[in-house]
Amino acid sequence: MASTLRVDTAIYGVAMMIDRLLGFFLLPLLTRAILPADYGAWTQTAVAAGLLVPLTLFGSSTAIVRYFSTAASARVRMRFFAQIGAVALMLLVLFATLGSSFARPLAAFVYGESGRDNLISVLLVLLAADATTEFSVAWLRAAGRIGAVAAALVSRSLVRYGVVLVLVGSLPTALMNWFGYYAAVQFALALVVLAATFWALRRSPLSSEPVQPPRFRELLAFSAPLVVLSLFASLNSVSDRFILVQLLGLDGVAVYAAAVSLCTIPAVFYSVLGFTLFPVLARHWQAGRIEEAARLMTLTLRVFLFLCVPVAVLLAIGGHWVLPLLTTGAYSASPMVFTLLGVSVSAAGSYQILLYALLLDGRSRQVLGLAVLATAINLALNLWLATRWGVVGAAFAAAASNLVMVGVSARLIRRVLYWNFPWSGIWAIACRACVAALPLAVPLIWVVPSLPLLLVAFALSGGAYLALDWHSSDSITRKTLGQ
Repeated sequence: MASTLRVDTAIYGVAMMIDRLLGFFLLPLLTRAILPADYGAWTQTAVAAGLLVPLTLFGSSTAIVRYFSTAASARVRMRFFAQIGAVALMLLVLFATLGSSFARPLAAFVYGESGRDNLISVLLVLLAADATTEFSVAWLRAAGRIGAVAAALVSRSLVRYGVVLVLVGSLPTALMNWFGYYAAVQFALALVVLAATFWALRRSPLSSEPVQPPRFRELLAFSAPLVVLSLFASLNSVSDRFILVQLLGLDGVAVYAAAVSLCTIPAVFYSVLGFTLFPVLARHWQAGRIEEAARLMTLTLRVFLFLCVPVAVLLAIGGHWVLPLLTTGAYSASPMVFTLLGVSVSAAGSYQILLYALLLDGRSRQVLGLAVLATAINLALNLWLATRWGVVGAAFAAAASNLVMVGVSARLIRRVLYWNFPWSGIWAIACRACVAALPLAVPLIWVVPSLPLLLVAFALSGGAYLALDWHSSDSITRKTLGQ
């Protein structure tokens, strides 16, 4: 099981790394080819579509992995594939109807101005594409076809980058001249992935003994709280965008979105670890191997923070230099923004890993209450601080709300597992990350850095960090490599 998890994690990790690298190259292309207001509209469209995806799928992504990660026949999978897909299609039609009918007020909420109502149709197409892809990926993930998932995600990333490169080119152009074509290609690719998933589920049933499938009503009952949970979790992560767009307009949101895009690079570590971890935890839980599940969750949390914290520290030190070098001088944010966003990403990933134990134990109400609390704190802090400090206030609100989620969820887990938060290991990670960051911090005192200089400093800091960990008595690098 450990070797399988390691291989699946590596495969999915490569796919996610390709996706993030392409997104990294897409950031300077977009910020140079379109106006900041158009870039802000681009990011707001993506955020709004992402907010609606869990509602469109009715929380079924988690339910699919929860109920079908164990053995199931092709016939059972195809039956639920059709039933869940029908529910998602009906909800998609409902949202498309409402969005088209109330395009002007919806545009005023999403973009801060009603003149962008022509983007609502593009938003709906992107919603359809994202929901279709996530639905397909959930089934492939449950079937253990991580290689197919990786292929689908890499294909989407390559098509996304290639289409933008072809449509935008090197000359400045208005967003509406090409955004609709971009969304149409994304939806076409999503349909191809859906057809491939359908074929894979029919052709490749698991060879293990089949288990009793759930009733469809039971599956919907499991998913219903997750819909509300997903909504509040999404609101907790993106509510600052909708508040900032009303306060600062699309130009201000563009700067904040670009900083978030850079600072959420470490989120790829959680995405990779959590994607392969949850199905394995579900199998351990159903088999009664609770202690093994707790051990695996603790190790995963430490590995995530081992990877995330040093990147967050480096971005806190050099992010305010890197962002204008990657984009233009119009995209400038203070070091405090990058520091707070780094804390937010580290806390958000930690919370998501802890969340799995509560979900598997059936404590969906507690998880939902936690998400509602975090969202309320985030909204209150944003309304209070963002109006005074702009993007710094929004970043502080994100960090504070996610830290609350980590603290409360850690206490709740102690009612489920014999488990303690690995404080000593995390403090060691933080200290090594700060010491290793000195090769980056020292040059910034004396010179205004160029991008090559920053990349060299990043590389030196990363090498120092790995060396410090390798020679420690509790090396995470050696544990991850199986040594």
